[in-house]
Amino acid sequence: MGQEMIDRMGSAMHYDFCPWANKYVYWLKRPIGWVVLAFLASLLLGIYVSHQAYMAAGIIAAVGVIGAAWPWISMIGIRGELSWNPSRCEEGDTIDTTLTIANRWPWPAWGLVVQADDAISEQIDAPEQPISLSKVPAWTRSRFRWLCQPKARGVYPKRQVRLTTAFPFGIWSCSRMLHVSEPLIVWPRSVRLTDVPENSGTQHLGIGGVSQRVGDDGDWMGVRPYREGDSLRQVHWAQTARRDMLVVFERQTRSRQTASIAMDTLAAANCSSAESDWMLRILVSLANHLMHHSWNVRVHMGGRWQVWHSGNRDRLMDEIAAWDPHASHKVSEPNFERDSGYSIAISTATPGIATTRVHQGVCVFRTQAGGIMPPDIGDDSHTAWTICIEDHPEDALREAWRQLCQWGVASEAIGRS
Repeated sequence: MGQEMIDRMGSAMHYDFCPWANKYVYWLKRPIGWVVLAFLASLLLGIYVSHQAYMAAGIIAAVGVIGAAWPWISMIGIRGELSWNPSRCEEGDTIDTTLTIANRWPWPAWGLVVQADDAISEQIDAPEQPISLSKVPAWTRSRFRWLCQPKARGVYPKRQVRLTTAFPFGIWSCSRMLHVSEPLIVWPRSVRLTDVPENSGTQHLGIGGVSQRVGDDGDWMGVRPYREGDSLRQVHWAQTARRDMLVVFERQTRSRQTASIAMDTLAAANCSSAESDWMLRILVSLANHLMHHSWNVRVHMGGRWQVWHSGNRDRLMDEIAAWDPHASHKVSEPNFERDSGYSIAISTATPGIATTRVHQGVCVFRTQAGGIMPPDIGDDSHTAWTICIEDHPEDALREAWRQLCQWGVASEAIGRS
């Protein structure tokens, strides 16, 4: 009974009885508002009660003027720049953040606070405390460093970074925008995988077995005239001397396994941000893992297929880091052709493109919060895995990938694609 009475009293004290008056009294939430109110009260007391109240009104006015003017004057002589090393990282990586401040005034600047996104303005040792600078010496160029640990993908800063001070009385704050030399790009976290799928058809793992096409590996297939750009190591000197022209060897090339990975953008737009982030983590994990094993990797995202290789990996990862699943974009269905090789679709429990119409032999990786849902992807023989984001998703992804690679699940359907 007593606790219920206390809860009722607390609700009554926090209830807004006059919401229409908020716009007239919200200025009292700022410290400067109480200074103005105290000045007016002292002025009225001096007029109607005692002239001694004028002295109090004068002191309060001086405090208000100094408290508002000093931060503004201090920030006029302050210039700052924010940078990161490195400027690209994955979620959870530790980044060295450097704040360079130039103070042009002949007196120090006190009480400076950095206002920015939590991902870049929180220290690892004290994540709940803002980045505050006790003192910047006069006529100096100072550097301040701290370690931050972004936990979410994106391009930072997502809002303007400002340097704020309310010194000396804290009744009024003034800020100046900091210059950001280069944005911090946080990539989705990549899960480390250890296996590769079994062979399908005539393709091979790793660098692959040799084929009858012309290339730079394998056994000799014949000779041909020299073409600009050929290595001198391939010159067949006996045939060159016989024909009085440069002749080079032709060798076999390596056949490489191909993987096509499609992102269900429609499902990503209709699910939670946690699920869409895990869809991206699965995508980059599979793409990076297969690329490191010398697979030809194609990624379908944003309405088009793009080849994933070491030359454009950073650019594609930057696009994924900045990708907004809820932004307006053209949604197109990925076309898994029969020569697309190993086909993988990444979707959710929310119906989308990859879960409604997929080509025969597609393995669907699903993210779903709160349990396992049977896949519904057609009448063909398919195998799907459910990656539960609330129950050790990294371990679930490794286990699902290991089962596919080691036990050959759905290898027959994939071989027919």
